[in-house]
Amino acid sequence: MAAIHATALIEPGAELDRDVRVGPYTIIGAGVRIGARTLVGSHTVLEGQVDIGPDCQIGSHVMIGGVPQDLKYGGEPTRVTIGGHAVVREFASIHRASVGGNGVTSVGAHAYLMAYVHVAHNCRVGEHVIMANQASLSGHVEIGHHALIGGMTGVHQFVRVGDYAFVGGCSAVQQDVPPYVKVSGHFAKPYGLNVVGLRRHGFSPEALGELKEAYRMVFAADLNTSQALARLEAAGRCSPEVQLFIDFIKRSQRGISK
Repeated sequence: MAAIHATALIEPGAELDRDVRVGPYTIIGAGVRIGARTLVGSHTVLEGQVDIGPDCQIGSHVMIGGVPQDLKYGGEPTRVTIGGHAVVREFASIHRASVGGNGVTSVGAHAYLMAYVHVAHNCRVGEHVIMANQASLSGHVEIGHHALIGGMTGVHQFVRVGDYAFVGGCSAVQQDVPPYVKVSGHFAKPYGLNVVGLRRHGFSPEALGELKEAYRMVFAADLNTSQALARLEAAGRCSPEVQLFIDFIKRSQRGISK
């Protein structure tokens, strides 16, 4: 049975699964669904069409499902989804999608969004992503699985950050960050592979060696990006890790941080 504080407001139509806990003065709108055993802190607002998975922790003074900060938005029925076991700390905000895209702002399972983080409309945040305090994503940003975004970092609209990438604190990210790469600065520039993170996630020495060579070819050799990718593919069958690196760069619309 859900445990709802007497001062919380739950609109008719909201769906709370078993063992959900809701803190004081929290408001939960009619279109909200909350999975089993999720904790929602005090003074939090969940509105619009919001689907939160099981075993999540939503802190105090959080806003999820708010109207997007997009002048094109005209009240269309868009959504927010949050996967299971996610943590959203105090004063964070996650806005519903606007027109364009697939109509969903999504945060993956096991994501950890620290205090004052902002996820704008139409963003897609992958699984096991960590966003440190006051990191902000503009609209339509994509963050890959296991990526880490440092505190007080801003990410420009439509930028993509690849799997296992690392973005240092206080960075301004205007272009795509390929998988496995570490960037930092204003504006963000690459500083090698995220070797520490890759080792923590069990990447083999062989995979690390191949990724280092791929990184050197793209970022350190005297080649443009197209030439570097052509040489990597001409060298023979790429490992899955290197192929992901190549494919991500090929799909880039904004160019990569270099």
